[in-house]
Amino acid sequence: MQSQSKRWLFSFGFVLSVLLAGCGGGSGNIATTEPTLSSDASAQSASTVRKFTHMMGEIEVPAEPKQIIGLYMEDFLVSLGIKPAAQTTIGAFTLKYLHENIGDLPKLDTSAMNFEAILEMEPDLILLGLPNYAQNDNYAKYAKIAPTYVFEAEAANDWRNTLRKVGDLIGKRETAEKVLTDYEQKITEGKQKLEKAIGKQTVALVRVRSNKEIRLYGGPQGYAGSVLYQDLGLEPPALVKELAWGDNAGHATISAEVLPKLDVDHLFVVVDDGGKELAEELFSTNIWKSLPAVRSGHVYKVAPDHWMTFGPIAYNRKVEDVLNALVK
Repeated sequence: MQSQSKRWLFSFGFVLSVLLAGCGGGSGNIATTEPTLSSDASAQSASTVRKFTHMMGEIEVPAEPKQIIGLYMEDFLVSLGIKPAAQTTIGAFTLKYLHENIGDLPKLDTSAMNFEAILEMEPDLILLGLPNYAQNDNYAKYAKIAPTYVFEAEAANDWRNTLRKVGDLIGKRETAEKVLTDYEQKITEGKQKLEKAIGKQTVALVRVRSNKEIRLYGGPQGYAGSVLYQDLGLEPPALVKELAWGDNAGHATISAEVLPKLDVDHLFVVVDDGGKELAEELFSTNIWKSLPAVRSGHVYKVAPDHWMTFGPIAYNRKVEDVLNALVK
């Protein structure tokens, strides 16, 4: 009965919420201070309401939200010991590396969002991992269902502080710090092992995308570069520094004809599900076979689902992939 009532109110309120979205959803900066408690700050109970400011305004969040939907934020929630209420999909794409944790959860496709399905889940907090999820009046629709926090575009590059913010939102900041401490320990030990194993030998990552595009990943930011070159301190080849470094989102689209310039000792390869045919063609060419890393047998295929995303579990998996490949 409660669910039916909420659906009626949700449907009735959609029009009103959209009209009012412009008044309450102005753009702004993410708050840089710790979240403040409501006026009754001394009452440290589950009923305490905390206020958070984000790019769409201010929200009030219960001290210990139980039913949480995190669109593209499942990695963060699982790392903090929370099983989200649903799992994000993008068409056929799913976060396969999290299937053991969330594989049985209802799916929410961000390419065709079902707001009625979200309403049925009765969340008490919604996290939007990418700002485009809030576009086209969608924020007003999410916010009508539950308090909704929108992460800014830089959340992916700054995943450590994103984890801290999620910890704040769900009342698990200490757990977040423990996750980060464990990761820092892993990369410290990993750097020492890599230094002994390969020294200053060069490392790169190439991706064959589902749209038949070949990408060379660089840094120092981005999904791949932040692990390879920032965290683990590996050496990029000259072509990476030339084409995929700095302010170009950490990657560059290249043609097969450019590949002979990729003078690299160790090469990681990501192949999207839709890029397998192009990859097979590429791997059979003389251009590919002439690469130094290919000739020496130093090519390592890694999975797109955790390499092409952000979050503490994904980053731990990336570090493990690198160590398994390069440290014998």
